[in-house]
Amino acid sequence: MKKLASVLAVATLVATSATLACAGAAPGTGVNGSMHDITYLAQSQGAYQADDFQRVCVFCHTPHNALPNGSVPAPLWNHAPSTVTLDPYTWAAPANLPIGFNSDALVGPSRLCMACHDGVTAVDSHGSAGSGHNGNTKMTASYTDGLGNTALRSIKDLSVTHPIGFQYQDAIDNRNLSGQPAEIATQTDHFLTAVPANTHSRSGGDPSSKKIGDTLYSGFFTCASCHDVHNTNNKASLAALSDGHIPNYFLWAPEQGSIICLSCHIK
Repeated sequence: MKKLASVLAVATLVATSATLACAGAAPGTGVNGSMHDITYLAQSQGAYQADDFQRVCVFCHTPHNALPNGSVPAPLWNHAPSTVTLDPYTWAAPANLPIGFNSDALVGPSRLCMACHDGVTAVDSHGSAGSGHNGNTKMTASYTDGLGNTALRSIKDLSVTHPIGFQYQDAIDNRNLSGQPAEIATQTDHFLTAVPANTHSRSGGDPSSKKIGDTLYSGFFTCASCHDVHNTNNKASLAALSDGHIPNYFLWAPEQGSIICLSCHIK
């Protein structure tokens, strides 16, 4: 399948609502002003070192002096690549045990995401693209989850995240053994669902412009199979939280009704 052209990082920060936030923070409004705009975060939150020229793309891409093609799976890459090694997810369901992982579970864009989200590589570091200030701020923030536990915004353990680094077709083939009903979508040309007709039913709804196959990297399921790093074709949650904010996790389909999940998982 056609791999995604490039990816910066998987968003784990919550964006502010479309009505309250600056342009770009709302889903589908572009990278400028979004949680993947490091210069914006530096100026608005003081979290990172802004680019001298107030650029947005430079934290990932540069027109000159980029990393050589082939060294990273992205065009004109300008960010220090992550070098972390993480063990892959351990399947909990016995039926999934035959599904193998790539020797590098962070294959493809997942490793580019980890160039910020590994908690080791500086988020605001970028190459020699005319800026005199390379930051060295790492993603070390944490938050309290719904169970009252402290959770990191960086990813240190793939055993507690959605599995990545496996061939999607292997999962299709394995879950269809013995003629049993598939538990994931059996066709990679299946449309991801953008807006459900009924959030209590998995049927109906308007398809997005993305198919499952469009989000795979050489057939591998990666971070970018769920997330749209550039905040261009992702979909908003259909309901605001109690504080009025609409979360933006850069997802291809909404969370309401678990539509993002049900786009692949047939339950």
